[in-house]
Amino acid sequence: MLEVLSFLAALRDVHPDMARWGLHGGCFRVYLVLKQRFPDAQAWYDSCHVVTKIGDFFYDIRGQVEPVSETGKPYMLMDPLVFNRAYSWEVTPGMR
Repeated sequence: MLEVLSFLAALRDVHPDMARWGLHGGCFRVYLVLKQRFPDAQAWYDSCHVVTKIGDFFYDIRGQVEPVSETGKPYMLMDPLVFNRAYSWEVTPGMR
């Protein structure tokens, strides 16, 4: 877990807007980066946000997160068939 948290901290330090981007349109891409570093990573989704499950814990650009989203919905394992649509998610207008 500490290795994942350190990796995410380094990722946030790449650019001042990285944390905002990872929450507003870039969450799937954060998963892709984590998947490169941690091959057992899985994408989980609540219809609004992608988090990454590595081992027994869930993460997003902020660090470790609860397995229930801020909307109260539980995250579900993301079907790889949805990945093609997720590649086209963009940053919300005004968040660039």
